[in-house]
Amino acid sequence: MIQSILKISIKPGYRPQSDDKTPLADAIDFYRLRQLTNSQRWQMGISLTRWAKTVSLRGMRKACPSTYPEKFAQSVLGSKWLPILTPTSNPSMWTQDPSEIARLLHPIFETLGISYYITGGVAASVYGDPRTTRDLDLVIEFIRDNIYQLVEALETAGFYCPPGAVEDIQEGRGRVLSITHMTLVLNADIVLNSNTEFDRSKMARRRLEALDSAGVEQFWIASPEDVVLAKLLWRQQSQSQKQWTDVLGIMKVQAEILERGYLTEWAEKLGLVDDLNLAFIEAGI
Repeated sequence: MIQSILKISIKPGYRPQSDDKTPLADAIDFYRLRQLTNSQRWQMGISLTRWAKTVSLRGMRKACPSTYPEKFAQSVLGSKWLPILTPTSNPSMWTQDPSEIARLLHPIFETLGISYYITGGVAASVYGDPRTTRDLDLVIEFIRDNIYQLVEALETAGFYCPPGAVEDIQEGRGRVLSITHMTLVLNADIVLNSNTEFDRSKMARRRLEALDSAGVEQFWIASPEDVVLAKLLWRQQSQSQKQWTDVLGIMKVQAEILERGYLTEWAEKLGLVDDLNLAFIEAGI
């Protein structure tokens, strides 16, 4: 391993994930990340999220010994949830991570025959640089007229589904259902797949990945190429540095495994050629 690290060369334009890291240190970190499996990177992301929540709880406990659960609840979900969700008896439930909500949603979708895939920050951690993430983002293939069947299944499993969002989806005014598990206090954004060529392609190319530590539990994840393209599109609209860092992380880890022909084809169709080329340069591939 040491000999392989010594052979690492840094290409011109390579960009570290943070300003306080040298290109060589960054390249070494990603060499190590490439040795891990998708499951191991997923577990790293879980550990980081749990650690961040634990630190937040400790800080609030120290600052406000008598009211820290309420203050943490309010910072996460807002004051309207406090009467229901304040963890007065078991504050440790606030350290759950998005994998818990994925375990609850997967069997619901499978039972109802709903195709889905996980995307967003969780997918970026699976394929790239593991990081904390607060919510789980999923895309589903779904007929709007069946929304109440899905809502019934979600509510039976302990989720709160905002009535206004449910009505908007049923009436064709909305595509996003933001749900909250009432016990675990975890959020997920469920997005209805759009009927575009790119969105159909993303659903067709999803991957069933075993992501638990034992390699048994399986979840549908968007492909790394589609996560890159989706994040480049989102960055175009929001100028989010986090999206760009996620893109570079995926490219640095997946490197030569990426289907560059697919990326190039869709970058041309989506108007992302310049962004994709820059990402290749800053990822050093």
